[in-house]
Amino acid sequence: MKSSYRLVRPSCLIQLILVLMSPSVLAQPQMDEIDPVVVSPDMYSVQLENEHVRVIEYQIAPGEQDNWHTHPAKVSYVVSGGSLRITTEEGESFVVEEVTGSTTWFGAVGRHYGENVGTTPVRIVFMEIKDIVAEGEDLDKYRTADLKQQEAAQ
Repeated sequence: MKSSYRLVRPSCLIQLILVLMSPSVLAQPQMDEIDPVVVSPDMYSVQLENEHVRVIEYQIAPGEQDNWHTHPAKVSYVVSGGSLRITTEEGESFVVEEVTGSTTWFGAVGRHYGENVGTTPVRIVFMEIKDIVAEGEDLDKYRTADLKQQEAAQ
């Protein structure tokens, strides 16, 4: 009886290994994602979500602590500042002074939780980037009739 199994040629195996080791594959996050909206819904709420972004509002009162979670790459805007103690999965703990009005870019953040160790509520808006390519039609809804006429005349 003839076997229907075929051996993989060495050249195909080498190509597969090279693809798996390529920078685009290796650059993918390797951590398990834990959505803060799911694990701490009383502190994180989705304000907007579409194919391009997810905007989340985070509110934490003095003495409160959220649950273990992760974050994808994002922009944060501090609406109301205060003191947060961040504890990482590795056991590292540090206090961050969130300054009202500050805006910061963060890459993906691994497993951690936060605790408000200050005396004021902290409120932060996170903008998680999903897709940075926006369609030109998205801007049409913001153009005025005068601007559209000027563009058409050109």
